Amino acid sequence: MDIKVDIISKETIKPFSPSSKSHKSHKLSLLDQKAPNCYTTFVLFYNTNSSSDLENVIDSLKVSLSKTLSYLNPLAGRVKDGITVECNDQGVDLTRANVHEDMSNVLMNLKIQVLRKLLPMNPLTRSDDNVLLALQINCFACGGIAIGVCISHLITDGSSIATFLKTWASISQSRAENDNITISDKLFMDCTSIFPPKEVHSFSMFQFGKKDQLQPKMAARRFMFNESNILALDTKAERSTSRVEAVLAFVWEAVIAAMQKRNNNNSIKNYVIRTPIDLRRRIQPPLPQQTMGNIIHMVEANWEVSEGPLDYKLLVKKIQDSIKNVTKHGYDVKNMDDRVRTLNKEERILGSTSLCKFPFYDIDFGWGRPKWASVGSIAPNLVVLMDTSDGKGIEVWLGLVEEDMAILEKNQEFFKFVSLSRSIF
Repeated sequence: MDIKVDIISKETIKPFSPSSKSHKSHKLSLLDQKAPNCYTTFVLFYNTNSSSDLENVIDSLKVSLSKTLSYLNPLAGRVKDGITVECNDQGVDLTRANVHEDMSNVLMNLKIQVLRKLLPMNPLTRSDDNVLLALQINCFACGGIAIGVCISHLITDGSSIATFLKTWASISQSRAENDNITISDKLFMDCTSIFPPKEVHSFSMFQFGKKDQLQPKMAARRFMFNESNILALDTKAERSTSRVEAVLAFVWEAVIAAMQKRNNNNSIKNYVIRTPIDLRRRIQPPLPQQTMGNIIHMVEANWEVSEGPLDYKLLVKKIQDSIKNVTKHGYDVKNMDDRVRTLNKEERILGSTSLCKFPFYDIDFGWGRPKWASVGSIAPNLVVLMDTSDGKGIEVWLGLVEEDMAILEKNQEFFKFVSLSRSIF
């Protein structure tokens, strides 16, 4: 189904308190420099209290957002150069929209085009003024609300997004309850002493939205793995695995099989999966989990065609070994590989990220937990894992070129372990 979304207003929300002289700039670390120059997207769906006045709800979100920006002032700034965010309090974009449909109908007939309408901008292109955070409050006909988020990957990773949303929600609840809360004023930390930045031109930073590039048609799907599916995959692996490792290796196996079939098993010799590892607790001294920024290291697992037939158990081991190489003796910053990954024509790279265990379903603005927490878009050759609302299953969002996805969807072995799949594109 398609939906009609009317934009009611657009405004700029600035920090409630101006940035202090000691917080007029924020230095980007090497890990920020290496991050994709695009927006990460998220959509949170809520059933609000039917007795609540919508205007009061919107007003509360605006005021609490403004107060949140006082603690996270780089989000209201602009990137000055390749190593600095100028905390100039220019603010963030806030759009209000009316959706001419009940939320339940939208969620029952979800398509990626619908999710994109709930976002304040096209996440694959840059905004005119390089705003670092844009939000859209979508008001459904039934009274429900969906908050669409576009946040720059240059200064945030998955953990950072959770921290921002949790902070905003906590301040919103505090305002509604006339209660005071304590928020750390050091959520953004200068990590350049740990990860020193380098000259920007030395990096071939990956950017989306280049109009002169002919992009293949992409298909996106959402696959659901319930608790019993994941336990079955753990048994299939014949070794102790985490939920994420079991599901990620299984999806990687299916993607390799599809790509091999389309390429007639000839031209591609090597298949790679890249996985970000949170470094906050792995470096010495460790950083608080709520520290904002890109504090992740990308590890790679490789499977070569010359190794023989595809083997799920082997892929699980390869993913586990790539992670153990980072965690076995602690993370050594001095030995960090600071190269930017370049694509070899004889290999295929599948990007991945796991948002499991992040508290997205605990983000309560005063109306209760989200009915559903979702990514807002998906890029080609990317897999994103998220917890289901009960915390027991995993949602897998997968973006592939159409030909590869069509082959994967005929993989009967894959669907033996999938509890539900829904086309979203």
